Amino acid sequence: MLSRRTFDDHSLSESFYQALINCFYETLSFSTQSLLDECSFGLAPDSVGIKTLFIITPSILDADTLCQNIGSIKDRVISLMPVVGKIAICVNPLKEQKELETSRDCVNEDPKFPPRYMMCKIFPIDLSNQNLD
Repeated sequence: MLSRRTFDDHSLSESFYQALINCFYETLSFSTQSLLDECSFGLAPDSVGIKTLFIITPSILDADTLCQNIGSIKDRVISLMPVVGKIAICVNPLKEQKELETSRDCVNEDPKFPPRYMMCKIFPIDLSNQNLD
């Protein structure tokens, strides 16, 4: 086990999480990988300490497609990140706004939902059924 001082090293933590995300990415189907190519990732605890994997997408359409594939995403998270208790699929409103501005000709002038805040759909992972040997 790493000492507290070593584990707090930012570059070591960053490298570890980058390798973990790469491993997660490589185990998914090609169609899911192509959706994740434009995504950002993060890990953070919620208010009660449950670790959450954040997948931040550039558009609502991408987020919706990932939500439809949540079963395979959960399976990968369970096998690679056993301490993660939630997956949050989010939309970055700034990227979404840029997309709306560049495709204004194809869309209604009055968007149904003007994105100003990050939107997330959270999927809990049942940690009680996992084998913690």
